[in-house]
This record gives sequence, structure tokens and C-alpha cells, in this order.
Amino acid sequence: MSEYPVYRKVRLFPVTTPRRYGDPSQHIIVLVEASDGTRGWGEISDLSHLPAMQPDVGDLERCLQALLEGRSIMDINAVEDLMRANFPGTRFHGKACLVRAGVSIAVHDLKARFLGLSLCDLLGGARRRRIPICYPIFRMKSRADVPDRLRLVREQFQEGFRQFRFYFGRDTDADVELLEKIFGEFGSKITITSLDGSGLFTLPAFLRAYRRLSAFPFQTVESPVDRDDVDLIAEARASIDHPVSEHVRSPEYAVRLIRSRAVDIFNISITVAGGIGGMLQLFALADSANLECLIGTTQELSIATAAQAHVGAVAPHLDYASDPVGPRLYCADVVRERVRFVDGELLVPEGPGLGVEPELERIEAIRSPLSSLNDVRSQFSRG
Repeated sequence: MSEYPVYRKVRLFPVTTPRRYGDPSQHIIVLVEASDGTRGWGEISDLSHLPAMQPDVGDLERCLQALLEGRSIMDINAVEDLMRANFPGTRFHGKACLVRAGVSIAVHDLKARFLGLSLCDLLGGARRRRIPICYPIFRMKSRADVPDRLRLVREQFQEGFRQFRFYFGRDTDADVELLEKIFGEFGSKITITSLDGSGLFTLPAFLRAYRRLSAFPFQTVESPVDRDDVDLIAEARASIDHPVSEHVRSPEYAVRLIRSRAVDIFNISITVAGGIGGMLQLFALADSANLECLIGTTQELSIATAAQAHVGAVAPHLDYASDPVGPRLYCADVVRERVRFVDGELLVPEGPGLGVEPELERIEAIRSPLSSLNDVRSQFSRG
């Protein structure tokens, strides 16, 4: 019998969170309880993405219970191996990695709380306590959206954000108009860290947009073309004068990007990487290949944002402003106090485990069944 507590109970809570911008997002909160009563919290974040289907939460809860029950809370590697074996698959257009991430966060939180450590101390100790953040300027459909996006920038500038990620769209006239207004009003007071194409463009279409948008200052380009076509990403990179970043969804994909010299920057997020162990592995690969890094997002609540902050605290280097702003984007959260953003930076939470305290009352207040119907109707319009 283990000298340490073992996992005793897994509970899942589906929730829906309205957003300040865009349609509501759906998540599953994960609660893992040990035989000594210690609890760990995780988050299966932002399931409102393709494919247009949602998991059976009751069945998923029973599966996770069968996988974890009776195992020592110290054996995180064994849990990560089990999750990869039973929930294979990567983003994009898959949700198994979101499940892996939610469980990974919960078991790390539980172990750190049991040991009386913060998560970053469990992971080896913080190299930094603040993570520079860029706020998203969401993709526009037409020039009619320009006033709304300009208002977004003004609001977030007042809240202390000075760095922004710009999601460019198919209406380049609208993008040019908005950037003219932004730089006309703010000038060098703000930085556009990235032009993000989300993999939506053919190479000719991307290059047409890039040539016009290059009239404005920005640091990088992200996902200029189809994310699955590594050779095409490499061709896009060779055709422009800015560094290119891409969401890295697995070690195998990372190796393809490295071998093809397709990118300069790894965008590493807890959801796409499938958990804390996955993030750390990708940071190590980037470091070995002498590539730069930033932390990406699918827009998480405070639980997963805290986990990203702790991983960011221990990462070898962060070279550009990172993306997780979900706790500022969502109108509701599940913790007593949300993670904090000060002067455009995410503070690494202090205290045991993740450093945030979920409350069942807050979870129950926004609990709702999962459904992709609204996502289909709104054409997955959230950023």
C-alpha cells in the first residue's frame, strides 16, 4: 500500500462563461480528491471549438475515475502516460488534448498542495514572477467592426495593457483602417506583437495581406497559412521579413517545424500541448533548437491561466509577450479571486498549488450542459 495518499474521487462540472467580446465559451472544471481529503483543481478549457461535438461529461467522469482511483498522488508521470494512452490526439480540431490538460493541471495542483508548495516550486523554482501579456484584437468581418475594435483597444489601454495581438482577416481594407486609427491615436505608446492569421489563408492571400499590413509596425507573424502544411509555413517564412510563430501541438510536430526551418518562435500553450508535462517538453525542444518562445492560449479561466503562469515562471526563456487573458475576457469565473494582471503583466499566483481557490458556489452558478449548437449557429465566431 502506498505511503502517500491515493486518488479517491474525480468530479467534473460543465460551465458556460459569457465573454466581454464574442460568444460564450464552455469549459469543464475538474476536481480530483485524495484519500486524505486533499483536493486538486483543473480545467478543460474552452471546448467551444471544432469539432462540433461535446463529450458526454458523465461518461468522461467515470472513465477518469477508473483511470485514477487508487493511484498514488505522487506518481504524476504515470497519470500523464495513462492520459496519453487513453486520450490521444492533438489540436487543432481535436479535444482529447484538452482533457489531458485538465487532468494534468488537477493532479499537479493536488500534489503541490499536499507538499505545501506552489506549483512553480514543484516544477523547480521560478525564474520570473511576472509574465508580459498582449491583449487580443479580435478578427473583424468588415469595416463595420472597426469602431468596436478601436473601443476594445482604448478600454484595455486604460487597464494597463500596452501590447496587443492583431488577428487579421479577409477584409484587408478593414484591417488597414483599424490600424491607421490605432496608431493615429496611440502611436508608439502601444506595440502590435503579432499579426495572427490563425492558419486561415492560402500563401498568395496571406502575402497580399502582409504586403499592405507591413506599412504598420509589428513584431511577428503567427500562423500565416495552413498549420498542417509545414512546408508551406516554411515557404511563407522565407517570403517575408518578420519572424514566424506557430502553435506547437506535439513533440512530433515540433521536430517537423525544426527540421523544415519553418518557424522562429514556438507558441506553447497548456491546452494545445495537452498539459503541464507537454508544455515543459516543448520548451525544452525549443531551447535545444535555439528557438524563441511565448505562451499561447485558447482563453482559459483562472485555474488554467494560473497553471500557464506557473509554467511560464519556470520556462528557460520567454521572448515575446504571451496571450492568456481569459480571466479579463470572461464575465464570470470559478475562483474566489481571479489571477491578477498589473501593468499589462500576469502575476504568478502565490500560495500552495496553483495559488487560486475555486469555489463550488461559483461553479454551480454558471453550471450548464455542454452543447455545440450555439457554436454552429454562430460559426465559431469567438477569438
